[in-house]
Amino acid sequence: MSHLDISVLHRTRRNEASLALANEGAGASKIKLYDAAGGTLLGVRTLADPCGAIVAATGRIQLAQATADDLVVASGNASYAEWVNGADVVIATGAVTDAAGAGPFKLTGGTALYAGGILRLVEPALLG
Repeated sequence: MSHLDISVLHRTRRNEASLALANEGAGASKIKLYDAAGGTLLGVRTLADPCGAIVAATGRIQLAQATADDLVVASGNASYAEWVNGADVVIATGAVTDAAGAGPFKLTGGTALYAGGILRLVEPALLG
């Protein structure tokens, strides 16, 4: 199966549109973590405002986490995430993994979350 290879300029423009969408709305953009698609919400990681920037050399998005820590709201194994904008509209979804995993949303300390624990993304958090 073949795939389309896009240029850095193309990736940059596409990801600039993704960041503009993510920054829409009155609230902050967030990553919502679940135990499965349509499953239990385990925690929400708030992003900074603006929520990220484009890495010039690659055109990829580097997410920026809010400075305040977020806490896990329910214990479980995170496996699915929704990236929502400031209006709480889902703009992307994907797998959650530990720092070594291939998922787009990587967590420090692994995917086993415990209620009351601090929720952090691996940095740099690169997407697209």
